[in-house]
Amino acid sequence: MEDALEHGVLSAVTFTEVLGKLVGKGVPADQAEADLDELGLEVVDYDRELAKVAAYFYARRNPYNLSLGACAVLALGEHLGLPILTGEQAWAKLPGLRVKVRLIRKVMP
Repeated sequence: MEDALEHGVLSAVTFTEVLGKLVGKGVPADQAEADLDELGLEVVDYDRELAKVAAYFYARRNPYNLSLGACAVLALGEHLGLPILTGEQAWAKLPGLRVKVRLIRKVMP
């Protein structure tokens, strides 16, 4: 996990979501942004090419319960050829995914 943080990337869409959740929980916006910056993750712009790849996943979001944000994450992983770290079990079962999904939470019995 530490290696992933050291060399990790984050979609601008995911950055928006995480920043919004932190602020929504009462963390001052400046502090939340500083905390995210401290992780050292590269924030990648969400452009037309990523949007087209995300649309592929979005069109097939059921039965995997994929949000638009999840589709942006999957698109970035495929675009960069990098493994995707997630706690979402269903992502590991997506058919046709060209990158590895690494689960960061243990499966509860």
